[in-house]
Amino acid sequence: MTALRRLILTTALLCASAVHAQTQSAPATPPPACGYCKEKLLTLEALRRRLPADWQLATERDPVFGSDMLVVQAGTQHPQTLVLVHGLGQNGFTDWISVMPYLAQRYHVVTFDFPGFGYSASPNGKYSPTNYARVLSGVISRHAKGRAIVVGHSMGGAVALRYASSNPAQLDKLILVDAAGILHRTAFVKYSARVPIAVEQMPAFLKDKVARLKDFGNEVVEKIFSRPDPTRLLGANETIWGSVMANRTNVNAGMALVEEDFSADIPKMQTPTWILWGEADPIAPLRTGQMLAYRLPRAQLLTMPGVEHTPMDPATVQVFLPQLALALAGDPQPAPILEPPRSTLADVHCRGETDRLYSGYFREVIIDGCSAVKLQNLSAQRVVIIDSMVQMLNTRVRSASGSALEVVNSELIATAGEFSGDVAISADKARLDLAGIRLDARRTPITVRRFTRVVGSSTEIRSPAYTGTWQGSKEIEAGVLVP
Repeated sequence: MTALRRLILTTALLCASAVHAQTQSAPATPPPACGYCKEKLLTLEALRRRLPADWQLATERDPVFGSDMLVVQAGTQHPQTLVLVHGLGQNGFTDWISVMPYLAQRYHVVTFDFPGFGYSASPNGKYSPTNYARVLSGVISRHAKGRAIVVGHSMGGAVALRYASSNPAQLDKLILVDAAGILHRTAFVKYSARVPIAVEQMPAFLKDKVARLKDFGNEVVEKIFSRPDPTRLLGANETIWGSVMANRTNVNAGMALVEEDFSADIPKMQTPTWILWGEADPIAPLRTGQMLAYRLPRAQLLTMPGVEHTPMDPATVQVFLPQLALALAGDPQPAPILEPPRSTLADVHCRGETDRLYSGYFREVIIDGCSAVKLQNLSAQRVVIIDSMVQMLNTRVRSASGSALEVVNSELIATAGEFSGDVAISADKARLDLAGIRLDARRTPITVRRFTRVVGSSTEIRSPAYTGTWQGSKEIEAGVLVP
């Protein structure tokens, strides 16, 4: 594949999140009309006439790009500042209008349009979470009454996370709502580029076919993103980036978002963090929230059944508000760590089955020739996966000797867990997608017998040769993982 074709494919897949975010709905449902956005009202004066009279609108100079940006305040009489940070899409801050009257009864609410979005100007430059975090820092420095509560949605969640990692003293609490990005770009795009297919009512043989179709799609994305990245040259120079991306706001911000690496900051953050997620989100995978809840030291995940990517949408705001109120009122409580009982443990053998869920405490788990298998809230001494497709969530495998996990000719998607042994994972012709996984190895974290592809998102490694956090994608012909 030529470098040009790789660039085209890469750009298309990277932009999938931006396209989804702009529509902000599943393909079968038309996007809600935006009664307040610039495309509808055209001017700031028209917007001002539509909003409550006591809301304050002002145009300020942003500290990063030097352009005009809109800042909106409500409930200015209250002492506690709450900052709302919007996501991708030209709605900008108006995505929050459905909840602002409620919040302004108790809080000094500050929100704004990022440069490039809504009623703010669109300067040249790289619309990255790092640059936008500096914009957010300027807004908080100018308007916050002491330590602020920051609520970030979608891309705004990633920006808020970046801000919190470098400004903990300025924050009282962080609330992330369906935060986009954060996973390694391969894992994120694999999810956002997929075609949603409802399989719950399908017979078993069709479920197996659908699982294998999704597996093929995942493999295609992994192959594309394992190649040398032609966008890195573009990303290395922000001036060139800004020129190429001029008038392409969502593409600019979407590509910069999935390129940002948060893995080194996540385990160090001590800010109390609530993570709110729509369980039916078609854009930002729920596993991002599950990974953050596991890796952030002081975090708790709240999920909303049936809710998609924008919980504050008028259709679901009544589901969202109680969860938001809970997050605002209390401190997060991290989930307890699985500890196996001391009693004798049973074994599990899955052979030629589809759509099975296993939870509990086991000595050995063998998955052979199975598809759409989930290991969830599971603790074991050894797991073997052969010719299968498996997802793991909150799974702990601790082996006294040898390999904790063996994966042969299989796909494994593992989120929020720990694999511990002489070798954490032994792989042979496998595809591994690890998010928020700790590999605790007395010898090597991952040993590969034959070609294996590994994607890591905020993966913690402890081994004699390497200790640290790794985020990346590797193709290994044979040997060991070298981060």
